[in-house]
Amino acid sequence: MSEGGELYEARYGQRYEDRTWAWERPHPLRFLLVAEEWDGEQTVWARCAGIRGLFADEEPPRERLTLTGCVPEGRLRKAVDGAARERDRLGDLSLHIDDETTERPTHDWELADVVVLDSRPNADDASRVDVLIETAVADRPDSRTEPRSGRVRIYNGWGGGWLGECRRVEGLYKPERPVARPALTLVGCQPEELMLRRLTTRRWAGDPVELFVLDRAGRVVRVMEHFFVHVREARPSVLGGALVDIAIDGGLSKPLPHAARPVWDAWHEGAPSTPNAWAGLDTRGRAQWLGFTRPVGGEDRVGDTCHLDGRFATDIPGVQCAVGEAIGGPGAHFARCWGALRGCPCGGNRLPGPVTLVWHDAHIAREALASVSADAAGELTYFESVVRLLEQSGIVVEQA
Repeated sequence: MSEGGELYEARYGQRYEDRTWAWERPHPLRFLLVAEEWDGEQTVWARCAGIRGLFADEEPPRERLTLTGCVPEGRLRKAVDGAARERDRLGDLSLHIDDETTERPTHDWELADVVVLDSRPNADDASRVDVLIETAVADRPDSRTEPRSGRVRIYNGWGGGWLGECRRVEGLYKPERPVARPALTLVGCQPEELMLRRLTTRRWAGDPVELFVLDRAGRVVRVMEHFFVHVREARPSVLGGALVDIAIDGGLSKPLPHAARPVWDAWHEGAPSTPNAWAGLDTRGRAQWLGFTRPVGGEDRVGDTCHLDGRFATDIPGVQCAVGEAIGGPGAHFARCWGALRGCPCGGNRLPGPVTLVWHDAHIAREALASVSADAAGELTYFESVVRLLEQSGIVVEQA
């Protein structure tokens, strides 16, 4: 246990995510809403039997934006140079826009599944280019007003490496763009003191809490942060008794895909005890699976030889699932920073000693991800970047 964890237990007792939860109701307890103060103190807002509206396939529409007056670098430069021959998929990018006319904070945007369509010389500066891209705008800043004068910094995904800058992004600031935040209903809810207070005195901006997902035995199998509660109405629950159903605005930043439902149902039965329980899922389902897995760093395996079953490592989340299980067993993920593949400077610490990882059927991942890259420089395939990350962490990779 970390020093911070020991101090917390000394002051407040066992952390909520480490407890087993139950209630005296005929319906299974599946969710907790928990608030955490700056000093670590935790408070239960509500216990719930279910949440209506969690799953939907509402994808943000694809939009065309123009990076005006752009100085691209790394893989963005390579995509711009090759745009006339083929449309290069860049994955996710993040934009940080500084307002140079005021002291307002930076606007942060996330662009999902970016494709470079075309480029042309900038009309005002021949040393710069205007880059036409197609993307889904996955996030927006609180302000919808475009700065009159600003600098746009472009990064290789959230926390990733530097990919250049531009003067503005045409089409980014759209007041009519809908916010993809679904309305949810907490079904069969037993509100505690703070939630009861919100039922009578509502807060316009909503309250940030964490959503604890429980398995059938009452163990916490997932903690979802940044869950906002803005109460719209409450009524007697369809489940009867003294429970209530509470309709809220906010909740998750975006709905979960329907592909997540079988994953949530599987983990409700408890963490997996056999490997490859995720193998039959599609890419979106595998990504959801990773959200439930527990972190392992590999320290307990120092000096050991691990075996990675590479038969199902056919996409990015599949590789991450397979690596985690090889090092930590079923239901684990490798707790080094996968953002390092995109140029995140943290990278994680090295293991205190060597671990040997035998990657069986490595050719499957190598071939399946041959055209995929996360490297900010655009020089390595995704598979090559993963091998390099593992080796930088102190793992000797043997491809079999």
